[in-house]
Amino acid sequence: MNNLLQSRNFPLSELIIARFNAGDDVLLSIKAVAEKHEVTAGMFSLIGALDRAEWGFYSPQKRTYLIKKWGSSFITGRAREILSCVGNVGQLDGKTVVHGHIVMKSLSDYVRGGHLLEGCRVFPTAELTLLKASGTLTRQQDDRFGLALLSLK
Repeated sequence: MNNLLQSRNFPLSELIIARFNAGDDVLLSIKAVAEKHEVTAGMFSLIGALDRAEWGFYSPQKRTYLIKKWGSSFITGRAREILSCVGNVGQLDGKTVVHGHIVMKSLSDYVRGGHLLEGCRVFPTAELTLLKASGTLTRQQDDRFGLALLSLK
């Protein structure tokens, strides 16, 4: 078997639905819902809108995320549509980790996206669908890349 292709079965156990309110941080809210429902392995999808956004791109050369924000034309109180926000929930050293990507559309039809970071503020609402699985999805630090990668052993 190819060492690069790793997989593992996680039986689904629950469907969790949550609504976020204006002002909520998307990443922190997903993490709070996951912790409230004791999700140690899961996947999520989120739709809604934002009035602030922050996302990143991983730079292997710098071994860090390059952070992006909406430009100076970004006006607080004007919603930007979340076209897609998906990811997974797992554990790193016993703590909940949310790994997500987000794609957003501005009023001017500009589309932006990347790694979901703190700083994406809900306005006026967002809806989370979280699938909880049995077991624990773990991450381990990989020093080659400076990232906490999935461990599917």
